Amino acid sequence: MPRGTSPLPLAALIAAQDQVDRGDGLRAVLPLAGRTLIEHQAGLARRAGAAHVVVLVERVPAALAQSIDRLRRDGLRIEIARSVGDAVDRFHPEERVLLVADGVVAAQAAVDALVDTAGPALLALPDTQDHAAFERIDAEDRWAGYAVMDKAMLVETANMLGDWDFSSTLLRRLVQGDALRIPALAPDGPASDGGAPLPPPVIATGPAATLAIEHLLLRRAERGEGNWAERHLHRLIAAPLLPQVMVRRIDERHVAWGAAAVAVLAVLLAAFGLFWGAVLLLPLAAAGGALARRMGLVWGEAPAEFLPGVVRMLSAAAVLGLLARQEAATGGWGWWTIAALVPAALAGMAALKPVARALRAAPTPLWTASGDALLWLAPALTVLGGWRWAIAALAVYAGASFLERFRAVWKSANLCDD
Repeated sequence: MPRGTSPLPLAALIAAQDQVDRGDGLRAVLPLAGRTLIEHQAGLARRAGAAHVVVLVERVPAALAQSIDRLRRDGLRIEIARSVGDAVDRFHPEERVLLVADGVVAAQAAVDALVDTAGPALLALPDTQDHAAFERIDAEDRWAGYAVMDKAMLVETANMLGDWDFSSTLLRRLVQGDALRIPALAPDGPASDGGAPLPPPVIATGPAATLAIEHLLLRRAERGEGNWAERHLHRLIAAPLLPQVMVRRIDERHVAWGAAAVAVLAVLLAAFGLFWGAVLLLPLAAAGGALARRMGLVWGEAPAEFLPGVVRMLSAAAVLGLLARQEAATGGWGWWTIAALVPAALAGMAALKPVARALRAAPTPLWTASGDALLWLAPALTVLGGWRWAIAALAVYAGASFLERFRAVWKSANLCDD
């Protein structure tokens, strides 16, 4: 079968079966980074392009109902089917269906490669002792728990099912139909560093297995980009806090808006002349925003920190304006101009970012400024030189960062012209 992106819409069918290894529970509701396993499985399908998800489950315990409610609040169209026939009826005849076996988690890149095929396909693992828990296909491969097919195959399998296991029967039909086998451990595309293999699929049979998945999820939050403040200060603060807030099921939106509230409090303190309190609160708000961003990265979601981040930056600009007004009262209107250079330089850098990306300009150096980096520097600069010279130093730093990015874009533009 040739590879290629199918024009047909994608849906997902997630099996959630009662298992003897879970006692009276389901693998689907095993806790995972503050949520449940099925929320992660649904997220994998959603990011692969699934327009809606059907969960095949005989009974719906409270934990599963709560997980599905959270997914619906996040905007996912998700349904519950109590039987195979009911599940099949919920798919449109023109949809391709991504099958997710009970309790199985694979790398997102592997799932993406699977759905980016024409015709039926499945994820395969080599038949080794390390993968003995997965169902054997033949003497060479085992099934990694993910497959894609059309609705017609679902209907035909449901009609012939009898007492057989639905997922296993579908697997046999896929194998008999010479479905394309996609390696579940293949390198993550040409952009991967050194063609490193993907994390292996995992069957979540208990807390030990979900802990391995959780470690992989938390690695997403180890940001390898940004300036010195993002890579070092925020990582130093957020990394220890991240597992703690996630295991307590704290929503990243609450963390993001909490950070924004701290920044607004800083404005109130500055309005009453308490600038030291304001300058000390703003870095804490920056750290809270970084924590919220990392929580979103764990689940691969759109950042919930954007709008709260705007509130934080506007609050920081308001504190800077109030401080400039105080210094201008004794030092002249020129301090207004110097203070205005800070947000102007940051706005200029933001405007240059898409241009630099389009021209493939040199990467942003680690030393360059950002709003959060300036907030962290402000208290130290104030101790060293007082309020007035702290404003001047921040303006010089922000201006130098803008000039560096402008130079990089200008150089790339000239190279393109040549």
